[in-house]
Amino acid sequence: MRFYFVAVGTVLLGVSIYLFIRRLAALLFGVSTVGRIEGHAAHTLDDSIAYHPIVTFIDESDRSHRFRSTAGASSRSPAVGADVRVRYLPSNPEIVYVESFLHMWAAPLGCAVLGLAALAVLWGD
Repeated sequence: MRFYFVAVGTVLLGVSIYLFIRRLAALLFGVSTVGRIEGHAAHTLDDSIAYHPIVTFIDESDRSHRFRSTAGASSRSPAVGADVRVRYLPSNPEIVYVESFLHMWAAPLGCAVLGLAALAVLWGD
């Protein structure tokens, strides 16, 4: 059982580092612009539903992009038609995030906390 927790903890820490690096790259080398909420995609897990904003934005080359945010909420917010700040990499506009703590940092932080908690079995003896 101990091996399982160490393996899961290691994988989660690896995922956390990967997610953190992608978001840090967007923060350091990305461009900020205004996007518009076009709708929400419903994602069902067990008995709960999360609504992920669908956002469109125009990059600095005047091309339109549409993406579904990786973070969702139990309500459809922000409202359709609302403007939100987005940050994307000009070299790869598919790497894009809504500029908020939840959308940029919650996933890497959550994976790190879960990974460290799983690895805590190493300090339990």
